[in-house]
Amino acid sequence: MTRLNPAENEVFLAFQVIPRLKEGNNFEVVDKAIEVVKQANVPYQVGAMETTMTGELNLLLDIVKNAQQACYDAGALEVITNIKIHSRTPEATDTFCTYHRGVTPANHMFVKK
Repeated sequence: MTRLNPAENEVFLAFQVIPRLKEGNNFEVVDKAIEVVKQANVPYQVGAMETTMTGELNLLLDIVKNAQQACYDAGALEVITNIKIHSRTPEATDTFCTYHRGVTPANHMFVKK
């Protein structure tokens, strides 16, 4: 069995926060979460439905936790956080889902710090 050590491999992590407020604008709270990502110094891409980052898994999960906390700090009563993780072994360079091969035309959109 192939074992992947996320601490030694780059992954893609996409996440979405859905804050619930008693009053106010949800988009302003989501912007606080996005600001956490921007300050984290990792490559990222903000999309309409989620933000995608690339890097070491544990670091990216910490960023998601900080983004979720930013929602609470901005007045959210609760936050739903959806996370998707794409990882691969070194042997995966010829597979369909290998983003670094240019399978998706949006790869150039990652903001590199």
